[in-house]
Amino acid sequence: MIVLLVIWLVSIKTFKFKRKKKKSILNSFLFLFIDFALKAKEAAKEKRGGIIHFEISPKNINKVVQATEAIQGDVADNLNRLLPLIETSERKEWFSQIDEWKRKYPWKYSKPLSPDKPLKPQQIIEEMDRQTADYKEKVLLTTGVGQHQMWAAQFFRWRHPRTMITSGGLGTMGYGLPSAIGAKVASPDKIVIDIDGDASFCMTGMELATAAQYRIGVKVMILNNDFQGMVKQWQDLFYDERYSQTEMRNPDFVKLSESMGVKAIRIRTEEELPIKMKEFLEYDGPIVCDAIIERHEHVYPMVPAGKALHEFIVHPDLMD
Repeated sequence: MIVLLVIWLVSIKTFKFKRKKKKSILNSFLFLFIDFALKAKEAAKEKRGGIIHFEISPKNINKVVQATEAIQGDVADNLNRLLPLIETSERKEWFSQIDEWKRKYPWKYSKPLSPDKPLKPQQIIEEMDRQTADYKEKVLLTTGVGQHQMWAAQFFRWRHPRTMITSGGLGTMGYGLPSAIGAKVASPDKIVIDIDGDASFCMTGMELATAAQYRIGVKVMILNNDFQGMVKQWQDLFYDERYSQTEMRNPDFVKLSESMGVKAIRIRTEEELPIKMKEFLEYDGPIVCDAIIERHEHVYPMVPAGKALHEFIVHPDLMD
């Protein structure tokens, strides 16, 4: 794991941040998102900051960005040693900046134009979020990899540590169902929901047999657009919709689940969404919901290849 900190210091060796400085440590985190390396290098030359690279693998130190200071070892251990040396502040300027970004770049999507159009994936996750609002502390969420993973992070508002279980940027398609089974075994009193994509689910979907055999009450929400959605999005935006190896010819997920002894339902319309979601959440035992969604929906924001993080693409409705 790599953590890059851009910090403002009187002396890098002291690891102590002074309130008298114009910008707090979290203000300098801005550089992680907007030209952080450039600003940090300027600060290093002026002896007022720089880049501190926490890294467990020595071969990765200075591999991409030259660090002012490199600290080899376990990042959790080293950060725990660092934290007591940091002076806190109110950081009003920083939080004002965050609030401004939230107003300028809200999570955004357009709802279906008519009731007979496919559901948007964001609608489904928002409805799940709404129906679990009063017992979030009991919910553990897992995901596979792809668009659904990002929509889950955006539209399901979890409130407690270690309740969002995902492989992050490792790209481990198929992670959702096995991790949900493990989480449910470890925490049988929790409601464990795997928000999955059809392509990710196909990687490890046979694990439903395990859930059925041992009566492991996981809930699997498949956002089914018959595509490897994240790759399709890149092909849509950057390759003139030249689809290569991304269209999925999926099995009938309801029949597949039932063949393994798992209850399954399907959602197609906005009208039936609340009722089917309630059934999905209240069922006692393993259950799969095959949610048919709009296949051309994109996830935003996104950073195109070769661009800096501040050069992200936003939803078309938010473009200037």
